[in-house]
Amino acid sequence: MTSELINTFTPKNELGDNDFRYESDLHNIFNTVRPEVLKGLEEFKQKTTELEIKYGSLALEFAIKWFDYTDKLSPDDSYNQYNYRAKSLSKQLSEGLKERGFKPSNVTKLIAAAKFQRRLQAGLFEGRRTGVNQRIAKIYEFVLTLPISSQYLLAGMTDQGINKAMRYEKDNKQWDSKTDTFIGKPLTVRALQELKKQYPINLEENRGRKKNPLSQLETVSDNQEAITIESTEVKEVTQESIARDIVYLAKQINREVWKDQEIISILKEAQSELWNIAHIAAQPTKELTTN
Repeated sequence: MTSELINTFTPKNELGDNDFRYESDLHNIFNTVRPEVLKGLEEFKQKTTELEIKYGSLALEFAIKWFDYTDKLSPDDSYNQYNYRAKSLSKQLSEGLKERGFKPSNVTKLIAAAKFQRRLQAGLFEGRRTGVNQRIAKIYEFVLTLPISSQYLLAGMTDQGINKAMRYEKDNKQWDSKTDTFIGKPLTVRALQELKKQYPINLEENRGRKKNPLSQLETVSDNQEAITIESTEVKEVTQESIARDIVYLAKQINREVWKDQEIISILKEAQSELWNIAHIAAQPTKELTTN
């Protein structure tokens, strides 16, 4: 029985986090299931995820071409009155991708990434008689190097947030013992999540103004499985919920990680905080009474 399977089937609380009150129920249920069944469920998840990773880029390309067509439909034409035709086609694109086997959460990210690329493409030549907008060209080139889940997160950022993402590796250095030098920290999905929290597109602020090509994007939830990396938007949670998460994750760490220098360097980023948590946990229960 794996923690990943338990996490999948654990009921969620009102904040969307795992409700640990059901932990004993999950163990009781899983203990009655044949190991072959649990292994099969794990393999099914792994294989479907591998397929989505393999074909995700093709689905993205297909979606971009789809929007190439629908964006050219004029709402003034009699056959597209009130832009009804374009809206119907766009809706069916989502339904079609789901029917092809993509998870609804990943379809959301595919659609957002496709629209983001389309707006960048449009911004390359907007208001210009010759040449391209070099600033947007650099952003577009940068976006094309990223996985779909990262493109989706960028799509929900302001221009300032996007610029921060582009400079992330240069602005965030870490010591590499192998090369004996400082190297740029990789731009992870977690890092992009934090940037998106700091620089979200403010739809209210944009009302009544002409939106730039980087801001004309639909708002979609981040608390969904990504195509390339499973991640969820960090939510505001209670101290109790955080403590339970720490306990749950601490029990999953293999003690053999002390041999892995990369993992050690990750943990050292919160060395003082971890020591504080350990000190709190070591206190006698009677000292933890509230006033």
